Amino acid sequence: MTKETLISQNNQTDIWNQNLSIPIPTLDIVIFTLYRWELCVVLLKNENNEFTLPGWIISSGYSLEENFDNILDRKTWITWVYKEQLYTFWELNRDKRGHTISISYYALVWVDNFLSVVDFTKVEIVKYTDLDTKKIWNKETKIGYDHEEIIHYANQRLKWKLEYTNIAKDILASNFRLSQLQSVYETILCKELDKRNFLKKIMKLGIIKETWKLDKSTNRPAKLYEFVDNNLTNYEVL
Repeated sequence: MTKETLISQNNQTDIWNQNLSIPIPTLDIVIFTLYRWELCVVLLKNENNEFTLPGWIISSGYSLEENFDNILDRKTWITWVYKEQLYTFWELNRDKRGHTISISYYALVWVDNFLSVVDFTKVEIVKYTDLDTKKIWNKETKIGYDHEEIIHYANQRLKWKLEYTNIAKDILASNFRLSQLQSVYETILCKELDKRNFLKKIMKLGIIKETWKLDKSTNRPAKLYEFVDNNLTNYEVL
C-alpha cells in the first residue's frame, strides 16, 4: 500500500455536507518521543496556523491498522512505531466543519528513528509541558480541535502502562545506560525515583540484560543494557 492508494479512494467534494446522516470517522495519532530527554509530542500545523495531531478521514475498504500506517507515513514520514488504540472522541462540537468522531491512537518512537527523515517544515516536536502554557518555542499558539484533550488522555495512558509493562523499550534506544532508563520513568511520571530502589526492582524483575558493550560517548564509559523481551509484557515495575 502506497501513500497515494488511500487518498485516491476518497472523493471528498461533499464530505462536509450538513445533510449527511452519519458522522465522519477520522483517525488521530498522538506520537510521543523523547527529545533532549524531554517528553515531546509530534504535531503538525493546519491552514489556520493551529497545531494539530497527525490525522485524516478514515478510508473505506482498509483496516484501521492500514489507515493508521498510511496516515503516519503521509503526515510524518515515520514508518514504524509502537501503537495502541486509545479512545473514541465524539463530542458534537469537536470540529466546526461538521460532526466528526475521532478514533485516536497513541504511538511511541525513539527520536533517532525519525529525526533524519521527517520534513521539519511540516512537523514540529513540541515539549509536552509546553501544551498547558500555550507557548510553543516561546510563541503564543493554539492547539486545534480537541487535540489537547486527546494528548493529555494519551499521556495518562502512557503513565499507567509504564507502571506495569516494559513499554519503555519503545521510546528508548535498543541499547541504553541504566541512568537513561531511569530518566525515561522520571520524565514521563514527572517525579524523582530513588536510584537504588529503582534499579534493584528492575534487576529483580529480569526485564533487562547486559549487552557486554560500553557507551563511550562521555568521559565515563558505562555498561549498556537491552530489554529481554521485544514484545509488550506485563510486569509490576512500580
